This record gives sequence, C-alpha cells and structure tokens, in this order.
Amino acid sequence: MDGITDISKTVLPRMKWEYEKERTGYDDLISLGTADMDFRSPQPILDSISEIARNGHLGYPYIPDTFYDAIQAHLMEISSWKVDAKKCVSVNVGIYMAAWNALDVLTSPGDKIVILTPVHFCFRQIITMNGRKVIECPLQLENNEYHIDPEALRACLESGVRMLWICNPHNPVGRSWTAGELEEIADLCLKNDVLIMSDDVYCDLLFPGTGYTPIASLSKEISYRTVTLYSTSKSYNTTGLRFAYVVTENPQMFELYQDSLAKCDLNYGINIMGIAATVAAYTACGTWTEQLMSLISENHRMVSEYCAAHIPEADVVLADSTYFAWIDMRRLKLESRQLAYQLEEEEHMVVENGELFGKGGKGFIRVNLGTSPEYLRTGLKRLEHFCANHRS
Repeated sequence: MDGITDISKTVLPRMKWEYEKERTGYDDLISLGTADMDFRSPQPILDSISEIARNGHLGYPYIPDTFYDAIQAHLMEISSWKVDAKKCVSVNVGIYMAAWNALDVLTSPGDKIVILTPVHFCFRQIITMNGRKVIECPLQLENNEYHIDPEALRACLESGVRMLWICNPHNPVGRSWTAGELEEIADLCLKNDVLIMSDDVYCDLLFPGTGYTPIASLSKEISYRTVTLYSTSKSYNTTGLRFAYVVTENPQMFELYQDSLAKCDLNYGINIMGIAATVAAYTACGTWTEQLMSLISENHRMVSEYCAAHIPEADVVLADSTYFAWIDMRRLKLESRQLAYQLEEEEHMVVENGELFGKGGKGFIRVNLGTSPEYLRTGLKRLEHFCANHRS
C-alpha cells in the first residue's frame, strides 16, 4: 500500500493516542477507540493545505466554483446523484454542528426524533441537550448482519415524529444501506410526513464491491424533505480541520439552514483549509481511497477470522463499510457498563463501549480498524487474554 503511511508511532498531539496515554498512564496502551485513522492524510490534501500557507493569506475565503464542482462530480461518481451544488450545498464547521443547525430550524423543542440504534452517542446527545425527544428504533441483528426493522420503524414514525435521523453508512455496525432498504424508509417517511436527516460522513469508506446510495437520490419528493451531511473528516482523516457541508435540494429548507448559520455567525468566513482539502480529496485521492479500503477490509477479515478461531466469546458482525469492527461480547456475561473499562484496566487497550450507542449496544464493543495490522494483532492477543481470564 504505497500511498498509505502508518503514523501511529509518531509522537503527535492526538486525542486517540497521546491524550489516552496521558489519561490512563499506560505507556504500552493500544488505542482502538477514537474514530481517527492512524494513517497520514493523502498527499494531495497535504499539498493543498501547504499551498494555502505558501500563498500567505489566511483571511476570510471566498468559496470558489471548484469547490462546488468537486462535490457535484464526486456525488455523481460515487452514487449517480446529480445535484446543482451551487444551489444546494452549504458549509459548516463540522458534521455535528451541521446537524444541529438543521435541527434548529427544521424541528422545535419537544419534537420527537427517531434514531436507528445502536448509533453514535452524539446523535442522542445533540437531540436531548437541545430540548428534543429521542425515539430509539433498534436495528435487527439477523444471521450476524444488521438490518432495518420496517415494522418497528413504522410504529415509531406513526407516533407523531418530526424527523428521522439516519446514518449511512452506519456507525458502528458497518452497513451501507441498500437502495431497497432506503426506499422502505423513504416510503414510511412520506406516509407519515416525517423529515429526514442523513449523516453520510462515512460514504467513501466502502469495502470493495459495496455501493453507496444517498436516500435523497431516490426521488425529488424524498430529496425535498432531506438534509444530507457530508465531510472529508472520516474518509480522508481530516477531522482536525473541523469542516463539513450539507446538501438539501429544497430551496426553503436551504434558506432556513442559512438562517440558522447566521444565528451563530457561521455564514461568513469558513475554514479556508477545509475548502482546499475537500477539493483535493474529491479530485485527486481516488487511488488512495481504494488502497485504504482494501487495507481496512483486510483488517476486518483478519479480526473476524482471528476471533472465530481463538476467541469464541467474540462474534464479529458482518460489515461492508466504515473502518469499525462491531464485536458481540455478550457471551462473557460481564456487566456491559464496565466492559470497556475492564479491558482498559486489565489489558491496557482502549475500545468504545457499545452501551454508549443506545438500545442494542449492550455487551458490544467497537474496535477501530483504521490502524496497522501489527497493532490490530496486538489488540487481538490482548482481547484473547481478557476473554480467557473471564471465561465461565
């Protein structure tokens, strides 16, 4: 993988490594938690940022046509979704801030918002801390793969819900929802007059052979009730740039979104580095992404096979996207709230505790595969040792 450079052993000020080592005090820590990759960002992105610095102007940027052109071409390339980016794309300082600005103007305090769990804890956090009500609709785990339960979702949406917030591909279970699955969701939202927000930040992290369908691409009718959230942050390892954008083809929703940005003074002077990084990612990093996902899918295969052969208490759920392994540890029969803490204390290994992801997450852990096979093998041996010590 010539274009994929592992920098996990480089000393840098990172939340994933340096912060976790400082917090725990463990120099031998293996950090497989925080959703950052241990790989150097693609060279074209680094070059684009260097060029900005060389130009010597870090003031308020004017967003160039190349930014909109890159997004428009990229969405067409990865999903055949044709949009007029200059009319429907708006920028922000991060995925979750973008989500909040949409919630701010499309929902009201007290409104019910459905999320499909297990899902990243920030979904619940943003909804509840801003006075909205969470309705959790658990995904179905069948034959070691997650699916949307249409009857459960129907019941939720019929309860007077204002919005459905989905994740596609889905963090943490690693599913890129198919067009058929999304059509079922869309039909239910139309029947119940429910708006849709889709967090598609992992849309470029697809295993070889997997496709990506934005729910808004299904029809104009669906697109006009949908806001889709995007960023290069996860797919190209640019989370530190704090930059995202949204796509909504409904002119009224677009204007409302702009109003919410104005409330926070986010409608003027966006991150100049984020603009450049997005253009570079979508115009010059295709080969890098292919190499990355070949490595990630191989890491997932390695973890799955190792657990099947050596750790009978750890069932790795099938996945087709993202850089996570979602592992069912319920056979250990440990207290789910303590699972990740015990792993950290006993094995000096950081993972994400599934209980944080809502209904359906108890007894699971999320392991970040965006690292070297060497670190993953070390983590697997520690997980094996942990399970052997707690085996009934």
